[in-house]
Amino acid sequence: MQIRTRLTLQFIILVAGILLLSLYFIHFEFKQMAKQEFYDGLRSKALMTAEMVLHDEDNIQPLDTAALQRDSSYQPLPFRENIVIYNAQLKRVFAFNRQAAPFPDKTLASLKSDPERRFAHGDLLALAINHKSRSGREYLIVAESVFSTEDLGKLRNILIITFFLGIGIVAGGGWVYASQAMAPVARIINQVDNILPTDLSARLNTLNNHDEISRLVLTFNRLLDRIQFAFRMQKNFISNVSHELKNPLSVIISQLEIALDKSSRSEPEYRETLASVLEDTRELNEISEKLLQLARLHSEGGNIQFEQVRLDETVLQTRATLLRLHPDYNISFDIVGIPEHEDQLCVRANEPLLRSAILNLMDNGCKFSPDKKVAAKIIFDPKGQHQLEITDHGPGIPEKDLTLVFQCFYRSAHSLHIRGSGIGLSLVESILRLHHIALNVVSNKGKGTTFKLNFPKAA
Repeated sequence: MQIRTRLTLQFIILVAGILLLSLYFIHFEFKQMAKQEFYDGLRSKALMTAEMVLHDEDNIQPLDTAALQRDSSYQPLPFRENIVIYNAQLKRVFAFNRQAAPFPDKTLASLKSDPERRFAHGDLLALAINHKSRSGREYLIVAESVFSTEDLGKLRNILIITFFLGIGIVAGGGWVYASQAMAPVARIINQVDNILPTDLSARLNTLNNHDEISRLVLTFNRLLDRIQFAFRMQKNFISNVSHELKNPLSVIISQLEIALDKSSRSEPEYRETLASVLEDTRELNEISEKLLQLARLHSEGGNIQFEQVRLDETVLQTRATLLRLHPDYNISFDIVGIPEHEDQLCVRANEPLLRSAILNLMDNGCKFSPDKKVAAKIIFDPKGQHQLEITDHGPGIPEKDLTLVFQCFYRSAHSLHIRGSGIGLSLVESILRLHHIALNVVSNKGKGTTFKLNFPKAA
């Protein structure tokens, strides 16, 4: 079922319910008012009749109902109204219609208990009134009549016609209303259908309203921005991967071809060629390892296991690993604010990934520092919001490049002379984002760069 049809049906059901309740209330109130007027009329007739009959109450005698019923010709006739007066002994002293059968004594006794009572007597509605005459004698007056429902029937017919007429109008108006409400959605659907994979630069026309539809359009446009960015990054990634892998392979092939070009070479020449090939192979292996790790992070980020890890031990082990691979590096280590308990030294992390991020930051710092020196400092916080600072003595990162250095394969102009793949910082950012570790970069031109890792509060 289309949304427009569903909205129309819901609108009809809602209005039909409200209209039905309103018309029922009108009918009910009119019926109550009609009954109230009916009983007011019965009361007036009963009291007027009592005044006339009881004007000479000393000469009033009980009616001989038994003699009337013994008469063989007695046949009670149907009547539409009647007024009956009973004395204190519940003897009938007056009846507008004498052929009407008197009320049973049990019924009369119950009617004497209330000053006034309304009740039904067969097809008639009756009103019983306990009345005192001018002399102080008590009488029971019962007035009954047929309650005419002709006006109620006419009103009911009018209300039924009004209901169905109103529902018809509501159905038409609801369909138009739903069509107008869904028109922006239909326009959005048509615009989305026109967006082709070959041209992701197209965007939905924004509306000037501040309603949900406008928010939907803005959200969809932001989604298209992210999709376009992802496609562009994918295209750049494929292009850069092919380029970065092709360069070392080309160099390796060229060196091997040169080595095989001559029939005989000296041992030093072969050693030099093999050393160069080994270096290029290591670079190729490093690129492929980082690419695999980056791909694994994006595909299996939700399945990575976390545990309590000693931050100081992780930094020291990473430092030792890097110095073993590059003996010419100089990495100092410092701790500020050592906590009292060992548990406060821990952070929740995946140790191999955290070590990989720290290793890449230290390695980059040493590469870009002329003295190959990096300072690592841990600032412990009693609440667990520890901070790790890694500072190098390099030329610094230009301000325009601060937001670009974390893109995969991006390398600024001043770093092209330094060996690297351009994947390290992108991998670092992915690891830190997975750990919810905030990264802040402070760079001073000609003085170096500091990477500040702010760990989340310990659970």
